Amino acid sequence: MNPALDSELRDDFLVEARELLQRLDEQLVQLEAAPRDSELLNAVFRAFHTIKGGAGFLAIDPMVQLCHQAEDLLNDARNAVFVLDSAQMDALLESLDLLNAQMDAMGEGSVLPIPPPSLLQRLRLTVATPVAVAAPTVVAVQSDASTIDDSEFEALLDSLYGNSGAPGVAATTNANTIGDDEFEALLDNLHGKGGNPGALTAPAAMAVEPQQAAARSSGSVESTVRVDTGRLDGLVNNAGELVLVRNRLLSLAARSDDASLVSAAGDLDRVADELQGSVIGMRMQPVGRLFQRFPRIVRDLARQLGKDIELVTAGEDTDLDRSLVEALADPLVHLLRNAVDHGLEGPDERERSGKSRKGTVRLSASQRGERIVIVVSDDGRGMNPEVLRRKAVEKGVIDEAQAARLSETESLELIFRPGFSTASVVSDISGRGVGMDVVKTRVIELGGTLQVRSRMGQGSELELAVPLTLAIQRVLMVGVADRLFALPLGNVEEVFELTAGQDQWLDGRRVAAHRGRALPLGDLSGWAGVAGAKAPRQVVVLHIGHQRLGCLVHAVIGREDVMVKPLGSLFAGVPGVAGATVTGDGRLALVLDLASLADEGRHLLLATPLSTAVPTTAAVV
Repeated sequence: MNPALDSELRDDFLVEARELLQRLDEQLVQLEAAPRDSELLNAVFRAFHTIKGGAGFLAIDPMVQLCHQAEDLLNDARNAVFVLDSAQMDALLESLDLLNAQMDAMGEGSVLPIPPPSLLQRLRLTVATPVAVAAPTVVAVQSDASTIDDSEFEALLDSLYGNSGAPGVAATTNANTIGDDEFEALLDNLHGKGGNPGALTAPAAMAVEPQQAAARSSGSVESTVRVDTGRLDGLVNNAGELVLVRNRLLSLAARSDDASLVSAAGDLDRVADELQGSVIGMRMQPVGRLFQRFPRIVRDLARQLGKDIELVTAGEDTDLDRSLVEALADPLVHLLRNAVDHGLEGPDERERSGKSRKGTVRLSASQRGERIVIVVSDDGRGMNPEVLRRKAVEKGVIDEAQAARLSETESLELIFRPGFSTASVVSDISGRGVGMDVVKTRVIELGGTLQVRSRMGQGSELELAVPLTLAIQRVLMVGVADRLFALPLGNVEEVFELTAGQDQWLDGRRVAAHRGRALPLGDLSGWAGVAGAKAPRQVVVLHIGHQRLGCLVHAVIGREDVMVKPLGSLFAGVPGVAGATVTGDGRLALVLDLASLADEGRHLLLATPLSTAVPTTAAVV
């Protein structure tokens, strides 16, 4: 075989197989809860069978051996020989893990791990008590069908193997199953030996049920195409450049009396918006791809902790940027582990509290404007603000005076502090004092926000919101003296003007009384080193992670869609700067990295008071 073709086939197989394995992770957990579900049994069986077929074509023997053993076990369950038990489900899930490891090794070009004999033996074990088998299904003959399409071929397989737990019979009524040789012969008959593989000839004794044949899609064409992600990223970059040109032309048209220029700029604005939306849409993936991996995680943690937990998901069809799918994986794992370990009580404790022995963790996604909101909630014991304050003082996170001033919401937000943990025993699940801090840091890096809500005895809820896409950012342009800065609009809550007497100094930091709360203020002109500038009075309220901060600027200019460009190695590591962009009037604006400007109470914005006469003692928000 041509080496280039062989490599292309391998890559295609890896893509397809990994998609199947992602779905299998969720399907196997569902099957454990409903082992008699014929649709799930069929779906899981087909996934192992498809992977085995592709691996066999590429002569990947360790993968074929593992899939074949799992397939046999599942086929017996499909044929109602027995009902899968927890030990067999453990073996199937272990097989899934090994298949993922084999896929990784195959992608890296290394030696594939061999299935251990103990695992293969566990896949061979069956229970002694059989399950009653339903009557066989006879497939009707349809002599006028000369070809079948892919969907009908799948239906034919269902008829052969059984679609409701009972084996199907074709051409004869005294056989419950067909052997490998017979199945291979059937494939030869369908595809033809040396015939045209594009036209599948159905044997006279086999046919598809009328309602399945009616679903035939004659004349249908391929509606999707795989595109290399590098090409897609290049298209996104070009669309971003077009947005910058559009902004420039709109600015020129606004200052021009030329009606033709104004009209052309308006047309370009419309087309650029449509193109931008289309390009961003191409990068979108359903969040269900991310959610698929979590049922297995919750299932394993629940078994390890001796808890009975159900994971309920919603909003799986919500789309988000493909770059965010992987970026959100680790933060969500931390949130789910925290809910399972800390949030939910054990079965006995729940029963004593008048609750169901089974706890529930909910994972939902939705779109609000240009942000994706993911919520992780549980119906557990909830968080006690008083306990959180006491633990924070004990660990030296805050002192007693600061703890006394915290509101209930601020007390709940203590869980995001570095080194904070309420666990009395350190385990490999949680309680190391780093998990929630990792979540906060990653969410901030993505330009997101994080909120926590809890009620004692009823449960807790953590809401994570991130931008819909990272490709093209919508920012708020602000002016500090003669300089321009861009603040990610997803972090902007509101803008107001500071009035005389509204601000004061408290614990070494400048705060403003706003909406009944003390809002920490930071002077952007001080951070930027703009000497001799008049005191700024415009306040941009920012929500960064779980914090709310007020950023003092001289002018609020307005919103713009921008493409953020890196500044190069000369500016690498400069805190507070994420990149730069060109504004509509051709000026350069720095895009701020709010994560580094608001680092848990040691804010660069807050570290430079306006007056040198004011004490600069360190403050902890």
